[in-house]
Amino acid sequence: MWSPDVYEGSPTSSTVFFAVVPKIALFSVFLRFFQNIFFSFGEAFLLALLFCSVLSVIVGSFVALKQKKLKRILAYSSISHVGYLLLAFSSNSLYGTQSLFFYLVVYMLTSICLWSFVFSLNNTKNAHKSKTLIDVSSVALLNPVLGFTGLLAFFSLAGVPPLAGFFAKMEIFICSIGSSLFFASIVAILSSVISSFFYIRLIKSIYFEQKGDNCFTFPVSRFCSLIMGVSLFLLLFFFFNPSLLLLLSQKMALCLF
Repeated sequence: MWSPDVYEGSPTSSTVFFAVVPKIALFSVFLRFFQNIFFSFGEAFLLALLFCSVLSVIVGSFVALKQKKLKRILAYSSISHVGYLLLAFSSNSLYGTQSLFFYLVVYMLTSICLWSFVFSLNNTKNAHKSKTLIDVSSVALLNPVLGFTGLLAFFSLAGVPPLAGFFAKMEIFICSIGSSLFFASIVAILSSVISSFFYIRLIKSIYFEQKGDNCFTFPVSRFCSLIMGVSLFLLLFFFFNPSLLLLLSQKMALCLF
């Protein structure tokens, strides 16, 4: 519950770091602990993680519906996506671990693109303030390329094809259903549908809502534009040709078993 407050109160550059980087280390430690320390009472450990997975998906999806600030929306979105990762972890299989790392890499790419999008929303009135839904309004009119980038990034988080986020979510649900986690899978799928609502709401703001005040918008930096371009290319590439990332995630999973 501390995550949204910390996301909101910290500088955006710091928020990006601990929103993206630590997750891969966290799940690597979880997997190491399970294989070496908690293996003797693995059923109870996996049951606790499965319970946390279901709660994370539900809380992250429902609470984000009422948020107005971008950082808090992305914080609760992060909570729900960690729930999907825990669902793959709870399947307790090589395929589940491979799906976890595949999803983690895709989520990190999407998050980097989204936070670069947030960095690019600066204008004369909000440069030193936390971004809200109002700051997203009419972005597509001011900068069509930036608006289209935000659209694709939010669609990837929602799991819409043809983006790698769709393939990553499909892998998670296939491995969880294959491990007979039917109830948790159904809850995760339904919560994914609910979470799609606030992603679509953001896209609606980008394309169809008008700002009430006029202010000068700062140009997008070359660094942010480069990051958004590369990450979007990879999200499209890994949907049409996921073999490279699947092999990489399989090798990462084999190193832990």
